[in-house]
Amino acid sequence: MLPGDKSADVEALAREMTDPRIQWFHDPKRRAGQSIATSLGDPDKVAWDVYLFFDAHAEWKDNPPIPHQWVHQLDDPWADPTRRRFVDQLEPELARLLKNVVAK
Repeated sequence: MLPGDKSADVEALAREMTDPRIQWFHDPKRRAGQSIATSLGDPDKVAWDVYLFFDAHAEWKDNPPIPHQWVHQLDDPWADPTRRRFVDQLEPELARLLKNVVAK
C-alpha cells in the first residue's frame, strides 16, 4: 500500500507470528485488498493492515467470505472504528480472537 512496502517486510512479520493457521502475503497489485474490502462492505476501497478470522467452515471461492471477526489498523472512515486496534492493543486482541475462533 505504501511506496516503501516490500515482501521482505511481510517475511519479517511472519517470523514473529508463527502459528500455522496464519497466512501472510504481500499484495502489491492490491487485488486481495480490494476483494477483502468488498467482503467487509465497501467495494470501492482497499483493505490493508487488516486481520481476518474465519470459522472452520468458511469457503474461499471467487471472493473471500465475510470474516467471523476482524480488526484493523486503518485510519479511514470506511473501516469500522470499533474494530481499530493500534500499538499495545493489537497483539492481545489478535491473540484473543485467534483463541475464540479455535474454540468454536
